[in-house]
Amino acid sequence: MLVTVALIPPEHVLDDVETALGRSPAPPGEFVRVARNSLMLPVFGLGNITRPMVTSLAHYIHEELDTSEPSPRVRFSGVWAIEEEGDPTIGLPLVGEVERVEDLARRLPRIVATHGFFVDRRRFQPRMTLGSVTPTTSLSWLERLVGDLEGHASPIWSVSEVVLLRPRFDDDGPEAWEVVETISTGIDPV
Repeated sequence: MLVTVALIPPEHVLDDVETALGRSPAPPGEFVRVARNSLMLPVFGLGNITRPMVTSLAHYIHEELDTSEPSPRVRFSGVWAIEEEGDPTIGLPLVGEVERVEDLARRLPRIVATHGFFVDRRRFQPRMTLGSVTPTTSLSWLERLVGDLEGHASPIWSVSEVVLLRPRFDDDGPEAWEVVETISTGIDPV
């Protein structure tokens, strides 16, 4: 199975993101939304690995992560909107203990690679993609969406787990992800 290592915000944060996006409904054809069941912060991808290999991988990560510290606390705040040449995406950047999340994202591929797994080494981006504009996106709608998201801040949440996901392809809907393994990243504050 193809496996992605990712961070997934908790449900109450995803509910908040859905509410924020609902303030500026996109006219048909102007915005290609990422399905809710695909909202995540990918850390890296792995090739096609077997289920026993996924279980071993989760064990290696669990054994080698330092979970003696509190989990990083973050929130989404502001907006990332078509910031780079050729990048049509709109997303929400992380704020808070982002350096700790980036450190976690740097450590995970090293752990996995030392156990012989091939890692897709694209750099972790501390933001969650919400969707992409299209060639027919109107400037007025885009400005309204960016304005709504610029002033938005999600609830604070703990990056308390790393998940191993595999894609699930449904005949009736968009690609979704299934959580195969979950690994704690630290002590959750009370």
